[in-house]
Amino acid sequence: MAGTPGRDPRGAPGICYLLGSLLAGLLVPGAVAFNLDVMGALRKEGEPGSLFGFSVALHRQLQPRPQSWLLVGAPQALALPGQQANRTGGLFACPLSLEETDCYRVDIDRGADVQKESKENQWLGVSVRSQGPGGKIVTCAHRYEARQRVDQILETRDVIGRCFVLSQDLAIRDELDGGEWKFCEGRPQSHEQFGFCQQGLLFVTNIDSSDPDQLVYKTLDPADRLPGPAGDLALNSYLGFSIDSGKGLVRAEELSFVAGAPRANHKGAVVILRKDSASRLVPEVVLSGERLTSGFGYSLAVADLNNDGWADLVVGAPYFFERQEELGGAVYVYMNQGGHWAGVSPLRLCGSPDSMFGISLAVLGDINQDGFADIAVGAPFDGDGKVFIYHGSSLGVVIKPSQVLEGEAVGIKSFGYSLSGGLDVDGNHYPDLLVGSLADTAVLFRARPVLHVSHEVFIAPRAIDLEQPNCAAGHSVCVDLRVCFSYIATPSSYSPIVALDYVLDGDTDRRLRGQVPRVTFLSRGPDDPKHQASGTVWLKHQHDRVCGDTMFQLQENVKDKLRAIVVTLSYNLQTPRLRRQAPGQGLPPVAPILSAHQPSTQRAEIHFLKQGCGEDKICQSNLQLVHARFCARVTDTEFQPLPMDADGTTALFALSGQPVIGLELTVTNLPSDPAQPQADGDDAHEAQLLVTLPASLHYSGVRALDPAEKPLCLSNENASHVECELGNPMKRGAQVTFYLILSTSGITIETTELEVELLLATISEQELYPVSVRARVFIELPLSITGLAIPQQLFFSGVVRGESAMKSERDIGSKVKYEVTVSNQGQSLNTLGSAFLNIMWPHEIANGKWLLYPMRVELEGGQGPGQKGLCSPRPNILQLDVDSRDRRRRELEQPEQEEHPEQLEPSTSWWPVSSAEKKKNITLDCARGTANCVVFSCPLYSFDRAAVLHVWGRLWNSTFLEEYSAVKSLEVIVRANITVKSSIKNLLLRDASTVIPVMVYLDPVAVVAEGVPWWVILMAVLAGLLVLALLVLLMWKMGFFKRARYPEATVPQYHAVKIPREDRQQFKEEKTGTILRNNWGSPRREGPDAHPILAADGHPEPGSDGHPVSGTT
Repeated sequence: MAGTPGRDPRGAPGICYLLGSLLAGLLVPGAVAFNLDVMGALRKEGEPGSLFGFSVALHRQLQPRPQSWLLVGAPQALALPGQQANRTGGLFACPLSLEETDCYRVDIDRGADVQKESKENQWLGVSVRSQGPGGKIVTCAHRYEARQRVDQILETRDVIGRCFVLSQDLAIRDELDGGEWKFCEGRPQSHEQFGFCQQGLLFVTNIDSSDPDQLVYKTLDPADRLPGPAGDLALNSYLGFSIDSGKGLVRAEELSFVAGAPRANHKGAVVILRKDSASRLVPEVVLSGERLTSGFGYSLAVADLNNDGWADLVVGAPYFFERQEELGGAVYVYMNQGGHWAGVSPLRLCGSPDSMFGISLAVLGDINQDGFADIAVGAPFDGDGKVFIYHGSSLGVVIKPSQVLEGEAVGIKSFGYSLSGGLDVDGNHYPDLLVGSLADTAVLFRARPVLHVSHEVFIAPRAIDLEQPNCAAGHSVCVDLRVCFSYIATPSSYSPIVALDYVLDGDTDRRLRGQVPRVTFLSRGPDDPKHQASGTVWLKHQHDRVCGDTMFQLQENVKDKLRAIVVTLSYNLQTPRLRRQAPGQGLPPVAPILSAHQPSTQRAEIHFLKQGCGEDKICQSNLQLVHARFCARVTDTEFQPLPMDADGTTALFALSGQPVIGLELTVTNLPSDPAQPQADGDDAHEAQLLVTLPASLHYSGVRALDPAEKPLCLSNENASHVECELGNPMKRGAQVTFYLILSTSGITIETTELEVELLLATISEQELYPVSVRARVFIELPLSITGLAIPQQLFFSGVVRGESAMKSERDIGSKVKYEVTVSNQGQSLNTLGSAFLNIMWPHEIANGKWLLYPMRVELEGGQGPGQKGLCSPRPNILQLDVDSRDRRRRELEQPEQEEHPEQLEPSTSWWPVSSAEKKKNITLDCARGTANCVVFSCPLYSFDRAAVLHVWGRLWNSTFLEEYSAVKSLEVIVRANITVKSSIKNLLLRDASTVIPVMVYLDPVAVVAEGVPWWVILMAVLAGLLVLALLVLLMWKMGFFKRARYPEATVPQYHAVKIPREDRQQFKEEKTGTILRNNWGSPRREGPDAHPILAADGHPEPGSDGHPVSGTT
């Protein structure tokens, strides 16, 4: 039959209850109680280096005489004579005594046959178990070697291990059920079978000696493994590394065995086995681990933790770790569901990193006698080692350990490596705990009997009547107190004499509040304060009832006459002094302890008979808050209610300039039914009004119409909570009206509602409930915005220049400066960065040409601490050079420049303009569509008294020369306003805008004065001369200036002759001829009738005949 696998613990909730290191840091060193006695722990020491304490067991023999033993394994103990080895290990038995070194070695393994065996390092004592009172003891040596053919070639050595079964008196008998056991001897010795079986690493002996199942069982051989999950655990899983047994695991009253396999599937597993008819152990349930290499199954414990008749299972996984949560070691608690393990989600308890929490487990039995089994968990590497005690309950294991035992308290390291419990060895009917270590030491912690104490407090009189003094001496009031005690314990035969020390504390609550107690105990100890009385009662046996009496006196002139006097009783068990036992004396009994499940304190209240509280002496007041409304403060003592909304339920508060607001409150104490005044309306003692304010309001003071009715009001440090004393008492029929003055400095533009919680309080009998007063907030900002242009008149002149020709701001045109001032006449208001000051800057005319070029924008004021008023977008997008004179002026901030704005720049002057010239022809305004604007937005982090925005710009001269040279005047409009970017709709802005005009004129004087620059004339003349020179050069190259030349000829010579007069008439009459002029000016006639001119010698003159003449003159 195949095993049925249980639910994987990974399905459990991923909660790890880390309590070891956490509690260890909070608790006192050594242990925090419960009932394991740390002060009287018994310590046993072995020989150094023997690993004394590696395994431990509690044992109680009944024959031949009753005696209890502490059995301790020491697997590295030195060998006995004749064992032919150095270290063989051994088992030690320690009596219950105060001596630390009185353990003796049990003589169970003498001699050795080296031809058949080797006992060197056989680790005898690696495990030890007791079957209980009168039962057998088993101890093993898991590294015992069986040898064959020693000193021969085929010599074999098989580490089969062996165990010794001892009788209850620690002796070895030769009967069938005793002696030496070698279960692996004679079985196949291959490495995959039993050649290294190491028998005896752990075993089960908790079967009762009277149980019929006193047989030897074994699991199936590897070759006979059944298929399924259980069959996967056969090889290399370390099945049997830990074992336990119990009835009620799967079936009621049927014995089952549990075996751990910490290497199964690299995560570990636990197998529940049942016996079959052939006395074989068959897997039935498999529980798998959740983490790789966690060692799940390293240790086991079977116990009925919730006392439901079914055995529960506790599994240790000491190698579990969780890096992110710094956990180390885990213990899984599986609660049995009526024999069904499928679907069971374990509870996981975790230890601190590297603590090996869970390496050892022990069932303690019912250590506190509450009806539920308890367990112990060892963590040997948590500091010097710790042992955690967990109690069982009806719901299972209690995740908070009831006690933590520490190795530091007993001076032992690796404390808690081995555990053994569940057996009462000192005879007080409470099971004890034996703890082993790797430090050659073991410690026994005995359980202390638990006492359940009953206590009562009797008071006379039950109520204090201040008008009836009852003290024997004086006129004061006295109260008698009686306290009575008794106890019970388990078992009923346990009945020691018990001493209880008790303390009565008077007026505890008032003293804890730091007030002076109102009582003084008359019968008190010499060391007791006035408000306390102490005593001791001796209880001789169970159910013995013993009482103690005392008395206190009420102080005179008590003001608090209504609040009850609380008397607190506290008691504790008187611990007897430890006496050093003489050698040979018996073990002293452990002292009892009070039950941890029962409180050791009790409160009792003594009330006053109230005055002014009617015939029944019970004050039933009727405090009513009849008026609670917000008011505006007109004068110091005059207030006006705020207007209400349309529904008449909520006040409307407009925050403008008022720094405070008033809250009118009227409180009365009148009977609710005038026809039955005795029903209520009694005096209200310690009447108070508790006021809780929102973060936007702070308490400032209190005012009353009648100064005599002004209450005393006190606030906390941040003025958010106010307590007003209305009277002690506030008499029947009283009425009080007053005003709380609340500061509004905390209101922001995000505040939409004011809500104040009011609660009346009194120590009289009345149920009071809080009342809320609300007001809707409208934030009205009394802001005024003004603008100024410096100068207010600008002039353009000069020549037209393109944008690319602009290198500095002086190339643009006339300079202008705008100042926009935001004034707040009200209180300073934090705007949380959602308010902005905007200026609409006309930077272009409608066709896209430059109009006013922005050079610089600065915001002064309006910023919170550590904040800068950075406006966007950035000006001066052309990155023009800033005029050095302007920069120096701004840096020096000379006041005379502000007083005389005409000195900002010589070219910008105030010009007297006649009324006719001031006639506007064109207005350039973005709101009218005649200009294009860029909006500079500057955040205002706080509305303080004033914030000033400075904007420097330049008039684009070229645009005005091109577009408006024929216009007499222009008006350029700059607009500014405040906007709020917020989802809150309760912000009202009034008069939060302004218009700043600037007049622009053509400057005629500048045009005349400037004319044509001289350098232009010079350049023109030079250019003309250059052109002339080029023309002359060209004409010269073309020969224009070369003189014409003729062929050489004889120049005729002429001679002057005198023509007679008579001949002159002849010339005049010859009209048909051509008159020629001679070189000297005489005409001559050419033609056929012309006469040759004769020279002086009478010959004709050359050329006179019409032929050319050659020669020179």
